[in-house]
Amino acid sequence: MIKRISINAITGATAALVLLGLMISAGPSGAVPQIMAEYGDQMAWRGADINAMGGTGVALYRGGLSNIFNPAMLTSGPSDGRLDLSLSMDQEHEDRFQPLFDSFNSWVADAAIASNREHYWQTGFAIAGAPLGEKTPVRVGLSLVDRYPFQYTFSEELRNPSPFPPQDDDPARDQIIELREREVRGTLRTLSLGVGADVDDEIAIGMAVHYAFGIRKETVNLHDFVIEENSYTDDTEYDMDGINFSLGVRGKLSERVEIELAYESQLYTTGEYSNSHYDAATDMVEDSSWAGAIRYPNIYRAGLTFMPQTDPKTIFTMEMEFMAWTELADSEIPGYDNPQRLQDTMDVRIGLEHRFYNGLPLRFGFRHFDSYVSKESAASIFSTGSSFAVGRGE
Repeated sequence: MIKRISINAITGATAALVLLGLMISAGPSGAVPQIMAEYGDQMAWRGADINAMGGTGVALYRGGLSNIFNPAMLTSGPSDGRLDLSLSMDQEHEDRFQPLFDSFNSWVADAAIASNREHYWQTGFAIAGAPLGEKTPVRVGLSLVDRYPFQYTFSEELRNPSPFPPQDDDPARDQIIELREREVRGTLRTLSLGVGADVDDEIAIGMAVHYAFGIRKETVNLHDFVIEENSYTDDTEYDMDGINFSLGVRGKLSERVEIELAYESQLYTTGEYSNSHYDAATDMVEDSSWAGAIRYPNIYRAGLTFMPQTDPKTIFTMEMEFMAWTELADSEIPGYDNPQRLQDTMDVRIGLEHRFYNGLPLRFGFRHFDSYVSKESAASIFSTGSSFAVGRGE
């Protein structure tokens, strides 16, 4: 279970100072379920208003963050620009159980063998405006966000369950026999520059270029307190970067209905792996390094926005995102015919925003997506949120 507490803020000079601080000292990525720790989280943080509405953005203006969803939406924003700063805290709970049997080999209960509580932070920023002048049909957006977080931590203790008094050098009851740990750290961030332009009153187009960079670190540690020579520590790090692009289009079917389409090309990351392995039996550390690459899948997005004639204003959006994970290629697992048996995923997102007479918004969201690792797994997310005015911002 993952609980998220989120904050969005926009203020003048203070926001600029905070933005500079975030760029200099970006925190670690958000918590990620173990099943997504290999290639990244499918529920990465974007912003308080976005996540409150089910992660929608293909068919709604999200400032500079529209670079990620649909760069054509940059044209639907105000000409005087918009600045987004985001901060989130993820609290991840993970409990593990194993069956407990009696002497007749009958199941009795599920015994807890490990309980982990971890906290992580995520940050991001985006800015959008009209650098060529308010009267031009061109809008530009710049953003830096976590696209594929890898952060995951788990540890467990193996204790002696024997109820009998210890003999000779035997460990005492409940004494730790082994300590096992796995920690994955890092995130793949993208620095994105997008441009959107109005073709006419009904159609807008956009394009964004993404520079992805990041480091994925994984540590596996086994400490055997009884037979020390069985202990080892293995650290693997992948320092990567790559470039890809997005295309988007926005069309007005009527005064109340809009439809949007977007495409994001494959992200091909290249870099270097480095490994350090310590073996207690030999008391030696072996270091090695080699070149590596990961090719992420194509992404196809579509969205529909409905703005009913209500007073005060209401916005309803429904979006879909298809990711062809079967296209993923990893140099560590040779082959382009999907040797890991990954699954293509469909991500359905629904958002609703209603503003009351005092301007206070109330947002609701629903999201359902498949897991790219297992066809038996999926997630459903229900979200809600609100905001209030702070100076010229919200």
